Amino acid sequence: MKIRTLTVGALAGGALALAAAAPALADTSGSVPGGSVKDTVHIVNDVDSGHHGYWARLNLHRSVTITPGDTDGSWTVRLHDQGTFATIGGTANSPREGNRVRGVKGTVTGDYTLTVDSATPPSTKNVGNRYDYACDVHGTGDRGTDCPGMPASTSDWPKLYFGPDAQITGGAYQWTYHTASCGGQTWTDASTNGDGTDADAGDITGCKPCPPSTSPSSSPSGSPSQSPSGGPTSPSASPSQSGSAAPSSSASAQPSLTPAGNGGGSGSLPVTGTSLGLIAGGALALLGGGAAVLVLTRRRRTQS
Repeated sequence: MKIRTLTVGALAGGALALAAAAPALADTSGSVPGGSVKDTVHIVNDVDSGHHGYWARLNLHRSVTITPGDTDGSWTVRLHDQGTFATIGGTANSPREGNRVRGVKGTVTGDYTLTVDSATPPSTKNVGNRYDYACDVHGTGDRGTDCPGMPASTSDWPKLYFGPDAQITGGAYQWTYHTASCGGQTWTDASTNGDGTDADAGDITGCKPCPPSTSPSSSPSGSPSQSPSGGPTSPSASPSQSGSAAPSSSASAQPSLTPAGNGGGSGSLPVTGTSLGLIAGGALALLGGGAAVLVLTRRRRTQS
C-alpha cells in the first residue's frame, strides 16, 4: 500500500487557518506549499546494467522524501531504495569485472539525494502506487527503450512530483548489492568509487567451480602404478604377463622363482632378500652333498 505523509508548517489563526488549509489539501492531493512530502512506490521487473550489460533483475520499494530548501522554490529530494536482485540466467556478466555470473540472489539498498528548483510545489497526485517496468533484458541496453513501464529514470524521478519543468541537480548516491552466497559478496555502485569501477567497489561473481582433484597415475587397465620406489622402470611384459605389475630386472639379474606346477605363467615370485638367501643356502647344500658323494666314491675305490 502506498504511504503518504504530509508535514504542514504552523499556521496562525486557529480555525481560520484550518479552513484556509483544507482547500489547499484538496486541490493539490497531498501537497502543501512550504510543507514536506513523503511517498512510497513499489517497482517490479527493473534491471541493472552494471558496466557490462544487464546483469540482474530488481524489485524495489522506493521511499521518497521531499523537503523545502533554504531558498524559495528550492527543494531537497531523497530517494531510498530497498529490495532484492536476481542475476539474469545465461547471459549475465558480473557488474564490475565482467565475468559470467549465474544463479545469484541477494539484497539491494540505495540512496540518492537531488536538489530541485521549481515554482510548482510537489504533489503525489500523478504518482502511482506501483510500477511494472517490464524491462527487456535482451533489448538495446537503453532502459528508456527497454523498460516501457518506467515512468521516469531515477535521475528524473522528482519530475513525477514537480512536473516536467523542474530543474534537477543530482547529488551523492550509493547502491549496494549483497549476497550471502559463495561466502558473501558485495558490489557498491556509488558517486565516490567511479560508479562502482574502483577495485574496492567489490563485485558479484557467484561461486567459482572447484579445481579438479589430482589422482595418482594409472596403468592402461585403470589401476595405479605399482613400480617399487627408486627402482628402474620395468620393460614391457611378455604376452603372458600383460597388465601385471612386476618389478624390473636387468639382463644379468637373478631369475624369478616360479612355483611348482605353474608352468611359467604370470604368477612368478619376485626376487627378494629372502629368496636370494634360499637360493644361496640351496647352492651350498648342493655343493656340500656333491663333495660328500665324491669322498665316499674315492674311499670305495681305495678299498677295492
